[in-house]
Amino acid sequence: MQTTVTTMLLASVALAACAGVGSTPLPLPQQQPPQQEPPPPPVPLASRAACEALKDGNGDMVWPNAATVVEVAAWRDAAPATASAAALPEHCEVSGAIAKRTGIDGYPYEIKFRLRMPAEWNGRFFMEGGSGTNGSLSAATGSIGGGQIASALSRNFATIATDGGHDNAVNDNPDALGTVAFGLDPQARLDMGYNSYDQVTQAGKAAVARFYGRAADKSYFIGCSEGGREGMMLSQRFPSHYDGIVAGAPGYQLPKAGISGAWTTQSLAPAAVGLDAQGVPLINKSFSDADLHLLSQAILGTCDALDGLADGIVDNYRACQAAFDPATAANPANGQALQCVGAKTADCLSPVQVTAIKRAMAGPVNSAGTPLYNRWAWDAGMSGLSGTTYNQGWRSWWLGSFNSSANNAQRVSGFSARSWLVDFATPPEPMPMTQVAARMMKFDFDIDPLKIWATSGQFTQSSMDWHGATSTDLAAFRDRGGKMILYHGMSDAAFSALDTADYYERLGAAMPGAAGFARLFLVPGMNHCSGGPGTDRFDMLTPLVAWVERGEAPDQISAWSGTPGYFGVAARTRPLCPYPQIARYKGSGDINTEANFACAAPP
Repeated sequence: MQTTVTTMLLASVALAACAGVGSTPLPLPQQQPPQQEPPPPPVPLASRAACEALKDGNGDMVWPNAATVVEVAAWRDAAPATASAAALPEHCEVSGAIAKRTGIDGYPYEIKFRLRMPAEWNGRFFMEGGSGTNGSLSAATGSIGGGQIASALSRNFATIATDGGHDNAVNDNPDALGTVAFGLDPQARLDMGYNSYDQVTQAGKAAVARFYGRAADKSYFIGCSEGGREGMMLSQRFPSHYDGIVAGAPGYQLPKAGISGAWTTQSLAPAAVGLDAQGVPLINKSFSDADLHLLSQAILGTCDALDGLADGIVDNYRACQAAFDPATAANPANGQALQCVGAKTADCLSPVQVTAIKRAMAGPVNSAGTPLYNRWAWDAGMSGLSGTTYNQGWRSWWLGSFNSSANNAQRVSGFSARSWLVDFATPPEPMPMTQVAARMMKFDFDIDPLKIWATSGQFTQSSMDWHGATSTDLAAFRDRGGKMILYHGMSDAAFSALDTADYYERLGAAMPGAAGFARLFLVPGMNHCSGGPGTDRFDMLTPLVAWVERGEAPDQISAWSGTPGYFGVAARTRPLCPYPQIARYKGSGDINTEANFACAAPP
């Protein structure tokens, strides 16, 4: 049943000619009343008319930020399911921009948003997180991550997304490392860090209230990587915006992770074979695909059974960090030492390779030995072989594709390295694209790290201030009933899973009983947000809603492998367990079936 946005006032006007007493007639009116237009028909909620009324200049919509311009307000028909997407309901799409301006770099900026409001609404509001350095406005169907085909919109949430306040197609400065050039403008930095998500959340909620005639009952946020950082940031800076947050693989101290990228590049350089066109060691050729797979097999040989079951997954990841050392590990295929005793062969890693990977995995330090980021986890997802195809997820960040004739790893010359120079260093360091790898090789770990804490001129906030999400004071979020799920793949090469685990430990120390509102789920074998030899497919939205609305805390979350060929099977399911528990085999039954595992403390 549809209600109405406006209430019709119905009145009847009766003109009666009554004869008075006697024969004196009533006087005739001097002027006929003006002809009245019939009142407009009511505008039902969630209708095409109500949708189009949200266009600029129509209706009585008042935006929280007066500098909001609506460019699209259109009714979209229902869309059938496809192989890669769930069916979508008919809905209203509203796209626009907030705070159009010109930056100090001379480029135009605006905070773009896209909102979708289904005709049959479930009463919930949902924001999806961004990725990379943002700069692209998604379809805003409400991606829930975890490799899911279903979206929040397909489940009848009102969904919204933003580009973070800059546009990669517009703010692409070839003299300032391309699409990361927004870092030359101080306000664009702040919009990317926190302001755009606040502004867009407010705009979206106002439009939802206007369109449906009431505010959303509950609000949810899900993001991974940069989106995971956004989720953590929202719980800290804007604790009243969202009732439930999923923060996957969060880059919550991304400026520090960028320092680690320079460290891994310099650490791996001695094992590189050949130089690129600029004379920089070809980091991608420091380990072949077969070499990296050999390393992952040695990790399994040492750590796989530490959880009580040899199944190709390192569940007891904490014990593995203490147990595995590539300098003393064995090649499980032949029992010989992983580190070559003589010349390099296909069955061993050279001493130079072993030294390089050990240094890289230990994490960056300055000359005084002070850690500048965290260490990285030894985990089997650093490689993986499905049929004849090697997993590229981990190496794409640190090494790049082996067959390339140029450096192409994200940490060496890709957007990760470029964004550190322009977006997180203060003042920014614009330079030609071709010089990025050489700059990473010259990174000074005593001087350069200080730039993420620095301010300069109009850059009045350091990158750790505007972008970091490190606070453990979540009292305001907790006290209003907020719930947060964190997750992280153990073989993530973008952000260290051990760093997220350390944050969760600090949260528990700062806020005893933190598991009552925040839980961490680590995913063995998984790479950055997805992929790798692990159970990298899962639905975090359903348990989050159950926790927020029914008080059902997630004691485990069902997961399955997107590429079971890594394990030589047709399918594999597992429970993901709340930190510090791990999945333990019950002792009988198919080891590829979730029901035969339970979440428990490590042995």
